[in-house]
Amino acid sequence: MGLDSLPLDTSKVQLLPEPEDPGMMTVIDWDAPGYDEIPSRLMQSPRNEKSWRGFALVVFLAIIVVAYPTIESILFGPLIPTSEWAFEDTGVRELQTENLDGSGVHICMVDTGIDISHPALTNVSLAGFLDLVGDNPDGPPVEYGVDHHGTMMAGILFSKGAFKGISTGATLSVAAALGPTGYSVKDGAVGEAVEWCWRTQGADIISLSLGGEADPNMAIGGPTVTSVRDALEAGIFVVAAAGNQGENSSDVSTPASIEQVIAVGAIDRNGIAWKDTSKGADSMDGDIRLDPHKKPEVSAPGLDIISTNDPSLSIPYASSSGTSVSTVFVVGSLALIMEKHGDSIQQYEQMNGSSAKIDLIKESLWQSMNEEEHNLRTGYGSLDALSWEQNIEKSLP
Repeated sequence: MGLDSLPLDTSKVQLLPEPEDPGMMTVIDWDAPGYDEIPSRLMQSPRNEKSWRGFALVVFLAIIVVAYPTIESILFGPLIPTSEWAFEDTGVRELQTENLDGSGVHICMVDTGIDISHPALTNVSLAGFLDLVGDNPDGPPVEYGVDHHGTMMAGILFSKGAFKGISTGATLSVAAALGPTGYSVKDGAVGEAVEWCWRTQGADIISLSLGGEADPNMAIGGPTVTSVRDALEAGIFVVAAAGNQGENSSDVSTPASIEQVIAVGAIDRNGIAWKDTSKGADSMDGDIRLDPHKKPEVSAPGLDIISTNDPSLSIPYASSSGTSVSTVFVVGSLALIMEKHGDSIQQYEQMNGSSAKIDLIKESLWQSMNEEEHNLRTGYGSLDALSWEQNIEKSLP
């Protein structure tokens, strides 16, 4: 009688190949005597096996997604030239050893936008994005810069990839007000962005990496200046690039030229002024500038600094030079300081006013540097974040 004619209950029997002749099949009845203990490997359902494989694949992919920044750092890190010297020379790394990462501080960048899909920026706490370049003001984050300028500035502050940023725990808002080449493409866009940063987003620090030739729309008394002054009166810290016009410039760029703004020049790793960092003027509108408001106030690393770039590149990092870069080193350092002393700084403001608060921070910055005289290109000296923090602590009641 053939197997086809047997009245087999397929739920109780199984066909297994003979070891010596795989072509011959043997019927196994698991209810028969001698099969009380069924090997688990024989009872495993192919369907269950596939389910477990699928589940394992999902878990594996989830681990890859979560660990991507670390994996990316391991894979790309050895291939990327380091700018670690810049973080160490500015005292940032030493300040970070106090478990400071900018948590609780809100930074608003006015730039070319940001590409939040970069693997080193996926963990950024993005509180808002304003698009003043394209046609969708409330659209998703976008990067308009041909050189990914905004993304590079954000990387110095927030990267968790091939290198660690300064203030990775801070909250970020971004206003895209600069076009592909880094210039404002609409009248009043920068001023509108500044207003949005503090009125709508409630930022603590506004970062203006607006280096290069000053935009004609940013003349004294224009919308940008008005917006920046309004922010300063509200007690918002504004840090701006001194500009990239070199030693023949008539003054630092606007709005860095405004008295209570912290204007930042650029230096190389030897502390020497970068060739294109703008020179400040002794006076503004006929008024002599006095300490601690002489321009620029401070210099920070700004030559060949590696940061996050176009994520579509095989190695999504590149170097950048300019006062834009040096500006964010000061912004990030201030975020760490505010995390540590924010409550005391706020109390000082309540007692003495917003203008006095900003003066306190700038005077402490001035005292943290050891230059005997102010230099019209490098300011009072190079950034020392740890010394700045210590001087602020001494100055607070």
